[in-house]
Amino acid sequence: MNFSKYINKQSGFLAVYIITFMILIFHEAIHTPDTFSYLHANIYRSPGYVIFVKLFQVVFKDYFDFFTVGFQLLFGLFATHLVLTKVSKALNLHIISEFIFLAILIFPFFAPLYIANNICSEGLSYPLYLLFIAFTADFFTDYNQNSFRLLSATFILLALTRGQFIVLPIIIAVIYIIKIKKLALRRYHLKNIGLLFLIPVLIILMDKSYHKLKDGLFVSTPFTNICLSGAAFYVSDASDIESIENKDDKIIFKDCYGFLEENNWLLSSKKRDSYTEYYKHFHNNLGNICNYTVHDRGTEYYLNQGFDIREARVGIENSSGDIVKVLIKNNFSKWIKLYYSNLVHGFKSELLMFFILLVFIFSGIKFLFSRNNYMLYLFLFSSLILSNALIVALAGHSIMRYLFYNYSLFFLILIILLKLLKHEKKA
Repeated sequence: MNFSKYINKQSGFLAVYIITFMILIFHEAIHTPDTFSYLHANIYRSPGYVIFVKLFQVVFKDYFDFFTVGFQLLFGLFATHLVLTKVSKALNLHIISEFIFLAILIFPFFAPLYIANNICSEGLSYPLYLLFIAFTADFFTDYNQNSFRLLSATFILLALTRGQFIVLPIIIAVIYIIKIKKLALRRYHLKNIGLLFLIPVLIILMDKSYHKLKDGLFVSTPFTNICLSGAAFYVSDASDIESIENKDDKIIFKDCYGFLEENNWLLSSKKRDSYTEYYKHFHNNLGNICNYTVHDRGTEYYLNQGFDIREARVGIENSSGDIVKVLIKNNFSKWIKLYYSNLVHGFKSELLMFFILLVFIFSGIKFLFSRNNYMLYLFLFSSLILSNALIVALAGHSIMRYLFYNYSLFFLILIILLKLLKHEKKA
């Protein structure tokens, strides 16, 4: 390596980090409605970010905003540099590609997301996600046990902060098995693979234990079923009440359906030309359906039954889960079309979505019969993009806040394909 070029490159990276930090540290902290729920440790918030902000509140008191933003900035920039370094080494990126990669990684720190200034979980989850990718790249290079410990620990913190990433160790385990093939039965590898499959179970137990200690209830963080209820209620019909057996669930469905119908927040409220149009209507009103109808009115119902606020939150979470199953089953055709439109919206176009799907299939097949590391990373990156998009579309609406984590991976996929194409031409 040309040492002077290396020094100049590192100086360029450092300049980007310093400029980013200096611009954003003087930008005020952003408080949103979500911030309030984290600061008050509401039961429907996962433990990761709640514990973080509570610790900073105790330690920094009146200077909480400044030091929280400062930490999220430093942590985010550290994670950005680490993933930039590890992935660039693994993929042998050209210096121009490295700076483009860096620019995409830095993008979420600025408008409209402002992840480090916003007192919300993305301030931790984005850096943790980048560290997870960095340690994964490191681990697949030489199967170093220290890298495996770091990726495992990072993932646990990530999943306890943002539950949408719960499937990541399964993806890593599958790639691990394909990569080493017959060696998977060796004790060293078998132990790692087994741990990857066990980690999601461990996270669920840790989440429930946290709520037992804080709220007195051994439950998973309640809000998943509330999120799932959005699309299910949107496509529902009044006649669905006949398929609901539980008395409380019947009352909640009838009340919520009537409120949604009154406010024209249902698919049936107006005839539209396509499911793209239905999705736009759903997208604009998801908060009204999930938060202000199912969650709030359901919570109020259980409070009126004598439940305390925490029990009521869990009550409507459980009721939502039962109701959602009925509504999706009864209206599956409408629900799946809405889900597909949601998925396409996340990719911005069907063309891009099918491109990533083809990359996933192509790289998966080639990876099965090849030791080419480029195929490994194509399969890994396309798996991460697709899995997150599928989960986000299932649990809510496809907005930038939930999908930005993988924007840089689109660029890396393009670079890998160009490298493979160049190699084919040479051959």
